[in-house]
Amino acid sequence: MKLLQMRYFQTVCRYGSITKAAEELYVSQPTISFCLKELEDEFGVKLFHRRHNRLQLTVEGQFFYDKVNYILQSVDSLVTQMKDMGNNHNHVKIAVPAMISTFLFPQMFNAYTKLYPDVELEMLETGSLQARKLVDANSVDLGITILDNFVNDAYNVLPLCSTELVFCVSKRHHLAQKKRISFKELQDEHIILFKADSYQNIFIKRAFSEVGIEPKILLYSSQLYTVKQFLGYGNAGAFLYRQVAEMDDELVCIPLDQAIFQEIVLIWGKSGVLYSDSENFIQFAKQYHCH
Repeated sequence: MKLLQMRYFQTVCRYGSITKAAEELYVSQPTISFCLKELEDEFGVKLFHRRHNRLQLTVEGQFFYDKVNYILQSVDSLVTQMKDMGNNHNHVKIAVPAMISTFLFPQMFNAYTKLYPDVELEMLETGSLQARKLVDANSVDLGITILDNFVNDAYNVLPLCSTELVFCVSKRHHLAQKKRISFKELQDEHIILFKADSYQNIFIKRAFSEVGIEPKILLYSSQLYTVKQFLGYGNAGAFLYRQVAEMDDELVCIPLDQAIFQEIVLIWGKSGVLYSDSENFIQFAKQYHCH
C-alpha cells in the first residue's frame, strides 16, 4: 500500500466516481481503476459496490476509508510542520517585556549572536502577560516573563535572574531623600504605571488595594523612555526594576519597606513544536544563567 494509492482511493470516495476523480487528479481513468484493483488484491476484500453507475463503499471499504482519512491528515500535518521547520530555520522569535529588554536581553542577545552568528534573533517587545499569550498562540518561539504560580503550571520554565522592584523618582522629587517607602506613604503621590499587558500593572494595583488605597495614576505607558521622561519633571514616581533604574543617573531608587523580589524566567509551551534553533537558545540560556 502506497500513499498515492490512498489518495486515489480517497478522491474516488469523495466523488463516488472514477471519472470525476481522474479529472480532479489529472490522471487517466485506467490508472485509478488499476490502483483500486491493486488495493483489493492486496487486502483480499472488495472496497466498492457498483450501483446505478456510482461507486458505493462496502463495509470493508468504509473501514479503510476512515483509516485512510486519518493517515492522510497526519501526513499533511507532518508536511506542514516540516515546511514550517524549514521556514523557521536560523530564526528565533522571543517576546520580551519592555523593562527586561533594556537590561537583560541586550546582554543575552550579544552573547548568543557571537555563538550563533547565522541565527536571526528577533525580539518582540511587549508586556509580560502578553508575552504569555503569544507563546500560547505559537506566535513566538519563546517568551520572557515574571514567575508566578500560573507560569509554573502552564509552561516549561527556565530561571534567568532575580530583580527587585523599587519606587523611582527624579532627584528633584520631594521623596528623593527617603531611605525606604511603603505603599501607604504613596497615597497622595502621582504614579506612572506600565499598561495592562504588564504583570507589574496588576501586581502594583493589588498591593495598593491590600492597604486600602486607590493610587493616583498619572499615566499608563508601555515605553520605558516615556516613563523616564515624565519622571524627569519631578512630580511623579514609577515602579521599576532596580537594574533598570540604576542605569539612569538622574533617577533615585527608593526600596520598599517590604522588599519585593521577582524572578525573571524564560518560558515555552508544554505542547507544540520546538525547533532546533529554539532548543539551542534554551541550552545557551541555561549556561548564560550560570554566569
